[in-house]
Amino acid sequence: MDFAAFLFIVGLALIFSKIFASLFEKIKLPGVLGEIFLGVILGTLYLYGQNLDYVGEWIKNWIVVRSAEPYKGVEGFQFLSRLGIIMLLFIAGLDTNVEQLKSTGKVATISTVMGVFVPLALGFMAGLLMGYETHESFVLGVLLTATSIGVTVRTLMEINMLSSDVGAASLSASVMDDFLGIALIIFAVGTSSLAEFGIKLTIFFLVTLVAAWYYMPKIAEFTRKHISSQKALLGVFLGIMLLFSALAEYSFNAAIEGAYFAGIVLSRVPERRIFMEDVRAIGYGLLIPMFFVYTGAQLDVGDFLNPDALMLAGVILLIAIVGKILGRGIGARIGGFPWRKAWQMGVGSIPRMEVALVSLTIAIHAGAIQPQHINLFMTATMVFVTVTTLLTPPLLKLSFKKEIEAMKAKYA
Repeated sequence: MDFAAFLFIVGLALIFSKIFASLFEKIKLPGVLGEIFLGVILGTLYLYGQNLDYVGEWIKNWIVVRSAEPYKGVEGFQFLSRLGIIMLLFIAGLDTNVEQLKSTGKVATISTVMGVFVPLALGFMAGLLMGYETHESFVLGVLLTATSIGVTVRTLMEINMLSSDVGAASLSASVMDDFLGIALIIFAVGTSSLAEFGIKLTIFFLVTLVAAWYYMPKIAEFTRKHISSQKALLGVFLGIMLLFSALAEYSFNAAIEGAYFAGIVLSRVPERRIFMEDVRAIGYGLLIPMFFVYTGAQLDVGDFLNPDALMLAGVILLIAIVGKILGRGIGARIGGFPWRKAWQMGVGSIPRMEVALVSLTIAIHAGAIQPQHINLFMTATMVFVTVTTLLTPPLLKLSFKKEIEAMKAKYA
């Protein structure tokens, strides 16, 4: 790995991510879109500029961070971006009001079940109608079930709505979405048994929500009293975040859920306020922008030029948006939310990214998709995750327009 080149491209990406985020915010769009757009530019520069003589070999090997490309240094940026999404979910967990989370549990649970079942059923039926085999159609439905937590959380944070009842319910529902999506893809391809998944999930919750819940305050108190090195509390708590993430990743390939539960567990520790500012500084100052730049760099504009893939993408995109809004929205309404909040819950569930791509990869390696359909599924998936990722932030901001204006008026 060329370490100097890695430092160079990370430095450029970090500086320009802040510039692009600021520019997008000035035109009343969420800053996260600016970071994603920067990633799209970097990825496009690589893909369509790599054969041009004036593109230096050094820059050419480093300017893109697409995970599918086996170029030097990609792993470094990829790991940095994954730390970014882990940190984002850790901060979200720390910001979570546990009592509010309990009060919205019914809404979150019902909306999760509906938000998974409706797109799954619609995707499965659409796949059968388009002539795909049963296994392929079921995989198609599974791809539509899980919400991209990162995009929704970041947008809710930017408009100061993560701590609202809708924000709390959306976050917990999205976490449950991911677990259900992973369980469904395991069921679809038969890579392991659902019983094994259930055992691992039970062990994870026992560790995080029982043992850690009771012992974390004691660990914090011990650290504060007996470890006097600089930023000791910050180091210990970040270490706990990574350990939780490692356990979740090892158990069911869901490191970000581990980070979120670490944040929830540590949110009840009195010392939370002491290290929270440092955690935000590390996250928003370095790691979190790298995740969204990396996300944008994986989006290939060339995917929009394949007619067959566009046809498939158009169908699943419609199902992805309508299915989630209807499923989670109606579920939230049944759970007790008024229609406005139910609509906000539905809009927040639109984006797809990491779990959809992971599920597709698992399905391909397991042979659940026929060889002649692999490229079609890959391209169509990239198109629909691209559109849903870019569409959600402005729609989510629009759905909270009344609340945002009320907040501005309150503090004016």
